[in-house]
Amino acid sequence: MSLAISEDVKFDCVKQQLKYYPVDSETGEDIPEDEYVNRYAIVRKDNGNLLGIHSGEYIVRPYYQLAEKVNEVIEQTLNLDKYKIETIDRVHENGKKYTRLINFWSEGINMDNFNNLSKEEKIIPQLRIYSSMDGRWGQQIMWSSVYVVCLNGMVRPNWTFTVYTKHNKKEDISFTTEGVLDGLVAHKVLGEELFKMMQKQIKVSDVKHLFKKTLANKYTKLDIDDTSENVMKDLNELWTRYLARYGLTLFAVYQTATDWASHPVTRGAIHNVSRKREKEVAKMMNSPEWLGLAA
Repeated sequence: MSLAISEDVKFDCVKQQLKYYPVDSETGEDIPEDEYVNRYAIVRKDNGNLLGIHSGEYIVRPYYQLAEKVNEVIEQTLNLDKYKIETIDRVHENGKKYTRLINFWSEGINMDNFNNLSKEEKIIPQLRIYSSMDGRWGQQIMWSSVYVVCLNGMVRPNWTFTVYTKHNKKEDISFTTEGVLDGLVAHKVLGEELFKMMQKQIKVSDVKHLFKKTLANKYTKLDIDDTSENVMKDLNELWTRYLARYGLTLFAVYQTATDWASHPVTRGAIHNVSRKREKEVAKMMNSPEWLGLAA
């Protein structure tokens, strides 16, 4: 068991109020008297880097404190001697954003029980933590699952954040023992859903129609390179790979979509684009086209 927090995350920030020199209306020159505004720079204490600019209502909540809070709930809920846990901390854009992944390896679903797949096919539950100092993300804690072979995130049609709060809310984010247990139970249910997908036979024409109506729809804008033609090209290449692996099944479609969401080729920040794409996959799974395939 390990819930270790990376040293890269353990930095504090300060709020520094912004000010300016007013301009003399007659001469157009600066008046050397400080005028303060309700805007504050969030600055790292350890290296002085600017992470964001916010109003006075913004509350600085260090990333490591969020990680410690979640660790405490997990430790109170589970007998950690029975779990094999891995943590992955990532500080993005020099501290502007933060993600923490907690992988529960001992709770994996072995997919070799389904259709004689290889022993390497496995899905593990994953607890995700997001936060930022630049105002792009609030504090978020959510459950997901990961397909170990290809590291695809297992998106669900009812994909929602477990808990969420903005940095200008006085009440801090909360995470409970029920949230830990509910996530582990939902992961087991996911295995049953995937088994049904493996049994569901489909038509190639229906798959292309699904992608054109959802993920490759021309009104979907996820990144600067995501035109409908580029998205469809990427999806077709992935579909060819998973069709060969899993046959004409709904599971192959699902793996195609989650691979596309999990591994974007982009000039933007991968962690931003991937999260947007996951939401699009969740919408796809609630679309009439998907529901028609799954029926």
